[in-house]
Amino acid sequence: MGDRSRAFCRGPAVGSLVVAVLTVALLTLAWFALVDVLLTTTRRPVAVRERGGLGWFALLPGTPGGAVAARSLSYWLRDRRYLVNLVIVPIAAVVSMVPLLVAGVPFELAVLLPVPIMALFFGWLPHNDLAYDSTALWMHIASGMRGAPDRIGRLVPVLLISIPVLAVTLPLAIVAHGRWAVFPAMVGVCAALFLAGLGLSSISSVLAPYAVSRPGDSPFQQPQRTGSGGVMAQGLVMAGAIVTAAPAGWLTWQAIEGKTIDSMFALWIGVGAGAFVLIVGIAIGALLFERRGTRLMEFAEAT
Repeated sequence: MGDRSRAFCRGPAVGSLVVAVLTVALLTLAWFALVDVLLTTTRRPVAVRERGGLGWFALLPGTPGGAVAARSLSYWLRDRRYLVNLVIVPIAAVVSMVPLLVAGVPFELAVLLPVPIMALFFGWLPHNDLAYDSTALWMHIASGMRGAPDRIGRLVPVLLISIPVLAVTLPLAIVAHGRWAVFPAMVGVCAALFLAGLGLSSISSVLAPYAVSRPGDSPFQQPQRTGSGGVMAQGLVMAGAIVTAAPAGWLTWQAIEGKTIDSMFALWIGVGAGAFVLIVGIAIGALLFERRGTRLMEFAEAT
């Protein structure tokens, strides 16, 4: 019985050894075959169809203003410094309701505040647009770019992004407020703040640019600035937009209180005042851009 038991146990062990040897042999043969294929076989290049096109440059008109707008759109939709600004605007506008609600202001009144604040900040965003170009500004100066195409082209991204946001949020605010009668007046206030901000920003970005974080840096990394020109430029653009919208704002407040004020009158006052400041701002900014080309290049190189 003992010999039979040892023979029975020895049988599986021999079988396992045979399987192990065969496995090693097969893996060795597979390895040699794989090495032979890799060393002797040449892959044929596969034709990959690349997507053609020039992006925004193909969609916008082939004019100087269209080229500036396409280049600006590429920056606004890819550069973290621009994206952070766009995200902060709605957040800051909504947060502005909190102090009013805490102070006891009725919700139906507080809900009307965020949209005008967004309009103000959207118009204020390009007030230092030239500084974000950094040394790439030389392309505009060296190509002999006229002032008007540069000023108008740089406003296109703000218009394409801000108008849909305001067009969606303002009706929602009116729904929460509950009185559609004040809708035209609110449009007038927002238009005045937004358009006036764009016009004044067109002057500020040429007349008083200030240092910002360089391309590729963190948007929260701010360089050291000498002087108070940047602070004054920011404040004057906002103050000018608020002053421009003040008549429409007063008429809107009268309409909200239920007094006999025609909301359409507030609408046309706001749109008219904002459009006037926008046109004048673009004209002055264009003239300054053509006359201050050398100083702008010096600023770009120094920052």
